[in-house]
Amino acid sequence: MLLNCFIVAMWIWGASRFRSYLWTRRSLHFAGLIPHFGTAEFGGWKRIFVREYVPHKSRVWTRDNLVILFRGRHRVWELRPVRVRHFKTDEEARAWIQKQKVSSKAWQ
Repeated sequence: MLLNCFIVAMWIWGASRFRSYLWTRRSLHFAGLIPHFGTAEFGGWKRIFVREYVPHKSRVWTRDNLVILFRGRHRVWELRPVRVRHFKTDEEARAWIQKQKVSSKAWQ
């Protein structure tokens, strides 16, 4: 069945009774023109699991990957926090993030 990341993310979000986090970002490919969707859930021992439905890049423009609809695979990222910092102001937080050499322009 041809699906896309939005359909799968909404299904997972609904199946969790809207308790998981629903997120979006710009695509890593296609110059960021296509939005990408996924979900995130908290696990035990301070872990976060990010779930995505992604296409096979090698099959672009075939019956299996029409860019908007595709036969994909489920990818799960397991994240563990390294450190948590608190700041009184947004400026302090931005300055700390810039010192960490985060490349996103949103932090500048």
